[in-house]
Amino acid sequence: MKFEIANSSLKRKDKIPTLLSKTTKTEKTEKEYPDWINVLTYLYPNKHLCKFSDNCFSTCLKTSGRLPMAKKAMIKRTKLLYQDKMTFINTLEIELRKAKKSANKKGKKLAYRFNGTSDRFDELKHLLDMKDQPFDQAYDYTKDFKRVLDYQGYKGYNLTFSYDGLNKLEAKFLLKNKIANVSVVMNTKKDQELPKTYNLNGVEYPVLDGDKHDLRFTENKGYIIGLRAKGRAIKNNGTFVQPTN
Repeated sequence: MKFEIANSSLKRKDKIPTLLSKTTKTEKTEKEYPDWINVLTYLYPNKHLCKFSDNCFSTCLKTSGRLPMAKKAMIKRTKLLYQDKMTFINTLEIELRKAKKSANKKGKKLAYRFNGTSDRFDELKHLLDMKDQPFDQAYDYTKDFKRVLDYQGYKGYNLTFSYDGLNKLEAKFLLKNKIANVSVVMNTKKDQELPKTYNLNGVEYPVLDGDKHDLRFTENKGYIIGLRAKGRAIKNNGTFVQPTN
């Protein structure tokens, strides 16, 4: 289905959608790191939200796990973002502060990923610029090389660079200089172990299993974050999903 942002509209009677989500991955993360509560925002991906998605859009994460069943909710959130940006940001801040308060009351911290199925920054930057941030740690995956460079060393916002088979030079630079880790989607099957190392542009790098949890900010730099192909990506024969054998 083609999603036309420009022609969509929220009716006055429409309720403001919930902007935070939990998934199988966040549940797995919280078992691995019991001191953290993990929440994400899932928008409905399109070329406006993902301007670097030319090589991965057809295999988007939106087709994996429980996300196809959440399509209507994702579209509602995206409509709200485009038609009433300030209401979106204010609602997001309120939900995050509530989640953070609940987590802190339990002696835990709140980890937030804005781009569950997008690669956008303006709205999150608004929250990052606050003196009293509505989360304990924010993190994202992105193909925005400049954003990774701009936020290197920023403790409150951790970025993992997403490799798509074409951005080799950027990925190699970030790994070589230990600025950020690089995620690589691999054709390893669900029940199989990921390779111990991965050769990127002639250099072997150690691999961490990115499917075990989502708290990328807990890891040292200089690693490949291996992710098993999911949804439509399982059948991808292009350059996005990388062969491991």
